[in-house]
Amino acid sequence: MIKLTPRLELCAEMCPACSRAIDVGCDHGYLIIRMVEDGKAERGLACDLRKGPLENAKKNIAQHGLDDRIDTMLTDGLNGIEGGEGDVITICGMGGDLIADIISRAEWVRRASVIAQPMSKQERLREFCLKNGYNITEERLVWEDRRLYVLMRIESGEYKGEDHMLWSAAMEKDALFGDYLEMMAGKYRHIYRGSGNAADSRMLAMLEEKIRCHSTVL
Repeated sequence: MIKLTPRLELCAEMCPACSRAIDVGCDHGYLIIRMVEDGKAERGLACDLRKGPLENAKKNIAQHGLDDRIDTMLTDGLNGIEGGEGDVITICGMGGDLIADIISRAEWVRRASVIAQPMSKQERLREFCLKNGYNITEERLVWEDRRLYVLMRIESGEYKGEDHMLWSAAMEKDALFGDYLEMMAGKYRHIYRGSGNAADSRMLAMLEEKIRCHSTVL
């Protein structure tokens, strides 16, 4: 069985069983290979904007004997891909703005599940969900190389969460939520020291209050 990094391992775990998995920005193709090998996906489609990574993915798919079950496609996001019932889309290692843009350009995504791992601007992705009829049904955290990563399962529905966009209601269930709050509070302390901005002060106060409430619950 192919070995994945902790964040890709969590991504695979969060994916529901599906008829087709579509990995956008597939890089080496390991995630889509793992999903088909595990039986999470009956078949797969590995996509990338760059020829080099896609060729690497093709080689790895062939080495695992899955070239009859996993197709590859050179494309920008989901452009040119037709959706079907039971599709799961994985988009890892991109900024939240870019992930939101990819989702917005394919209306059929409303019939699918998206597992997203934003590297930055995760609040922009949550805001996109709020404004465009998507909900984050699961939001998980994982440590990798001393960095805390966020993964979201995005599906059509009413957004559940507060309007600050720092986390969704789903994230509060994760065991690492306290670590996340401490990390974000540290970030906003640094921002506020440099800006002195009232809005940054309010965000910091909100985070510190949430840390106190979370610690009391635990």
